[in-house]
Amino acid sequence: MLSLGIAVFIIKITCMKILKKIFEEIKVVTRTASYFAVVFILMMVMKKLYLKDYDIEFTGLSQALVGALVMSKVVILMEYISLGGWVQRQPAIVDVLLRTLLYTAGVLIVIVLEKAFEKRHEISGYGNAIVAVLNDRDVYHVWATTIGSAASILVYNSFSVVQRAMGKNGLAKLFFSTPLSRVEQAGHLTKT
Repeated sequence: MLSLGIAVFIIKITCMKILKKIFEEIKVVTRTASYFAVVFILMMVMKKLYLKDYDIEFTGLSQALVGALVMSKVVILMEYISLGGWVQRQPAIVDVLLRTLLYTAGVLIVIVLEKAFEKRHEISGYGNAIVAVLNDRDVYHVWATTIGSAASILVYNSFSVVQRAMGKNGLAKLFFSTPLSRVEQAGHLTKT
């Protein structure tokens, strides 16, 4: 009877640890997805405003939200990949720029493949569709989306480094609970 009680206790503890880990993962994904959602919705609003000049209606809210979820999960997973010892010994900007380039290359590939998937029936074959996307006037949309994504990834990677340097919740404390006068005072202390 005692061993059954111990087993139940161990199962409960294990389940609680698993649930805690799941909730922490949900918080990270939610925070990251919220950032990319804001950026992608701003990009969508800008596109809508540009197209308004030509009386072209555009709606892309669902694309922006799904894109933000996908981007956040990919970025979070990619953060677990080490870029090697050489990068670890370099200034943080090297890691930020390399990750930004790698993630942006991934975004470009996914966008081209997505556009080719949409065109594959119009043009015979997937390979021909990829070539068509790169030669079509739609390539400007591909570049615009890639450039906007690259900028958002650069900012995300930069703030990730700052967050790691400041510790858990350090950035949130700096922006949401530290008075500006104290921030300025701390800035004067580091100049000496």
